[in-house]
Amino acid sequence: MIIKSGAIDRLLQEHPNLSERRFGLPEIGGRMDGDSFNPTVQEIADAIEYYGFDVRDEEITTVPDIDLGSGNPTKYPPFPMSIEEMKKSLDSLSMYKYPYTEGADEIRQVLLDYVEKEGFINTSPYSYDDIDAKGLCVHNITFLPSTSIAFNMIVSIISKPGDVVLVTGPNYGLFTIRAERAGAEVEFLPLSKEENWLVNPKKLADKIDQINESLQTVYNRRKGYIPRVVAFVNANPNNPTGKVMGEKQADLLKEIGEVCLKRGVFIIDDLVYRDLTFNPNNLAKPIATIPGMFRNTISLFGLSKSYGMASLRAGFVVADEVIIRELINRIFQGMDSAPDIVGRALAGAFNTLPERDVIYQDYFSKLRKIYQEKYQLLKALVEGIDSIQDANLKASITKKIKDVIVDPLLQEQVLKGLPYTKFPENLEPESGFFAILDFTKVRGMKYKNMVINSERDLLTFFYRTYRTRFLVGQSISWPYPNELVGRVTFALEDEKIISALSQMNQSLQLLVPGEDYIIRKNLEKDQAQMARIKIDGWRTAYDKIVASKYLNSLDYDTQTQRYLSSFSEYKDLVFVAVRDDEVLGYSCFSYLETDDKYDSELVSLYVKKEEANRGIGSALLIETAKELLAHERHNMIVWCFSDNLHAIGFYEGLGGKNVETKQALIDDQYYQEYGFYFDLETVVQNSFK
Repeated sequence: MIIKSGAIDRLLQEHPNLSERRFGLPEIGGRMDGDSFNPTVQEIADAIEYYGFDVRDEEITTVPDIDLGSGNPTKYPPFPMSIEEMKKSLDSLSMYKYPYTEGADEIRQVLLDYVEKEGFINTSPYSYDDIDAKGLCVHNITFLPSTSIAFNMIVSIISKPGDVVLVTGPNYGLFTIRAERAGAEVEFLPLSKEENWLVNPKKLADKIDQINESLQTVYNRRKGYIPRVVAFVNANPNNPTGKVMGEKQADLLKEIGEVCLKRGVFIIDDLVYRDLTFNPNNLAKPIATIPGMFRNTISLFGLSKSYGMASLRAGFVVADEVIIRELINRIFQGMDSAPDIVGRALAGAFNTLPERDVIYQDYFSKLRKIYQEKYQLLKALVEGIDSIQDANLKASITKKIKDVIVDPLLQEQVLKGLPYTKFPENLEPESGFFAILDFTKVRGMKYKNMVINSERDLLTFFYRTYRTRFLVGQSISWPYPNELVGRVTFALEDEKIISALSQMNQSLQLLVPGEDYIIRKNLEKDQAQMARIKIDGWRTAYDKIVASKYLNSLDYDTQTQRYLSSFSEYKDLVFVAVRDDEVLGYSCFSYLETDDKYDSELVSLYVKKEEANRGIGSALLIETAKELLAHERHNMIVWCFSDNLHAIGFYEGLGGKNVETKQALIDDQYYQEYGFYFDLETVVQNSFK
């Protein structure tokens, strides 16, 4: 008999990540086809992973943190008609029966009546006997647990390997990951401040055409087809901007619909925040209500965000019968069916009963007012109490803040607003419960030995000081890469909002002005200066260490050409410290193979002689360590000449341990080198001391 390892041992060998408990967000996962995410989507996944798990410390099980990144709606009673329908279901004698995969026709008819009342119309209907006057029937609808599951299935239905799903930036980051995980590729359509963060149909058309033309040019046709853009995800209202396209923007929506229809691109119309539109006279308008657009549109509705029922996980899809048929097949193959009680809850919320209008108006008029007041509270905490124009509201908010914060000095500080922080231009939310905070002014500022250069630095800083976290711009595809932003919720209880922003305020008070330089990735224009710094560094540091013949042979122009010729290959592996356009120093690193003893290397680190002893070298090494950590590396080796006492002292001072010795051949001579080992997490941790 062949003796094999135990089942659990074998599983752990294949999935070593399961050997430790994980607190916080579960792993993001990868693509179902085994391929890697495209680099932009991987950055989103890394940013969400950092927010949900990596930034948190070992004390999380006993000392709670403050999560401003949550997607939970505010604490508010669930929609009463949904509760009543679920109670009826539980009180009935039919719970013993398995539900139909597609859902009960009586439930689907209720949902159909609702969407038709909202204006859904199919102007190119099929000829089946059950098609109604609007060109629709119950076979245009199915429901299942959450629109997220529906989205996953829809992407897998409409796309083949290489096909592209186009999303806006900003967006709901997890949808971009889910689209790629389902097998599609994701591309981004940046929204802009100047266009009020709304979709520009001309830019949408150009983007689709550009992607399709690129795919036609480069794709190998061995698989018998050329990939194309298959869907555009239209979140309306948008998460996280809160921007709404309603009846007032009907012409814009029609243009968006026509752009996609003409190019054979499905619109996935995500309407889960629709009923949280602050202006009830301009609710987000479904594109499927525009004549001619129904068959090209896949509409998503849900209970989670608007109806106070996130824990139930309930959503439904309205689409062409062909889409619904395959969606039902996938439901059957994967989960057999959605719980009947999910459908009952949906029918309780989305129906045409006369009493629904009265209950709906009462429920949402109060809920919208709560969110608008919470946003005003957030605004006062960010921009200062004087930003509130209404005298009564200003007095009310002031009282709330003083009731939570008892220290008079802290009260005064908080009432002035968050230092260095603002809302982005043209981005006051019109729906939902998210706001974007712009922290760009803190770039380059310091906390202890840590310089804030990136959004990851920003999140680390807030967490290490007062244990506050939120989603950074990278998580939501923020379209302005030079800005440091965060998405925060204002759905929390008022006391928690005040406490969280108070602690962020105290964190920001700890910052001090940074140096007169910044650290960034190198640019092509930097190469000549970098070449000069390297050669000058060798001639200075290695005088009497390396043969003078070799040092004298070094040439600025030759080194510059070497750097320029390899720039495209190494551009993401070099940091430079710059003052205006002057390069003061640089570091170059590499990723080593995973089976090596070390998983990364600091290849070189040079600082101008005139800028020595200013901490630039330390700052470059720390920035390199942070970058490597962000790419799942844990340690780093650095080699230096055994006679270079200055470098040895520098590396030891930053925590490096001399663990290796080797002989390096330079020109025709061998020189002894020491290898210094760095634990990257320790390097970054020490920057806070």
